[in-house]
Amino acid sequence: MICKEIPKTMYCHIGGSGTWGCEFPEDLNMEGITLLKRDMEFETPFGVTACMKLYEMDASITADHKPRQVLYVPFHGWKGLSPYNDTPSERIFWALREAGVKYILADGSGGGINPLLEPGDIICPQDFIDYTKRVSYLGKFTPYSMRMREIICPDLHRILLEKASGVFRRVFRTGIYGVAEAPRFESAAEIQKMYADHCDVCGQTMMPEAALARAIGACYAALYVISNSAEGINPNWERSIFDIYSECAPVVGKVMLEAMAAINPETMNCHCGENIIEMPKAVQNRLDM
Repeated sequence: MICKEIPKTMYCHIGGSGTWGCEFPEDLNMEGITLLKRDMEFETPFGVTACMKLYEMDASITADHKPRQVLYVPFHGWKGLSPYNDTPSERIFWALREAGVKYILADGSGGGINPLLEPGDIICPQDFIDYTKRVSYLGKFTPYSMRMREIICPDLHRILLEKASGVFRRVFRTGIYGVAEAPRFESAAEIQKMYADHCDVCGQTMMPEAALARAIGACYAALYVISNSAEGINPNWERSIFDIYSECAPVVGKVMLEAMAAINPETMNCHCGENIIEMPKAVQNRLDM
């Protein structure tokens, strides 16, 4: 359903295969969470967004003791859209910018490249290498240059780790995410390349999300479930990735809700905003010629 007005909120959860296996947030039945709207679509210059939900967190569970509304984007906004030809991320982030979103948490899954990683583990990467060939639309979101320093917000990263630790058997605190082309999985040779480049996990969603978040002036951090060993690392997938998705979804969902509630704008100490660099006017004038 096309909605003419985008709800104003500072908070967004971009869901992925970490929460794909359940109806989020309804299936969790978590106290203090109320679903306000669902099936919200918004028109943007890039096309119509995928359907979003809006839920409210009661003041009794938030870190700043104020009620907050949160936009939830199922499966990265990809539903029915190609991540490369149909700009689903750009549609979502245009809407998030209009909403005034400042804090974004994302979940997903990935293939373990680092031999230490096993299916069912959690990893919260702090950097990425983008192997995709997608067209960049960052210039449509900001006239400024952006540093990729600390592309993952250290404050949000810490919150995700705190909420995931003790819930999952193993939580890896850092790593490098290799961004691969969707919708296929990677070949063994591609994984060998990523391994040589020191990637720990591979997936398809951290970019352009992380860069678009910076472009709209929002902090971003993400949590990923290891759903399988990357090709060539372990030749056998002992369990279906979809079984892992179904099992982890309620647990990941609860972690994401608790992490969202733990964000306190009054105590955020990150410097994410300092990594957007305004160009001198003379330089911008030359670029505009």
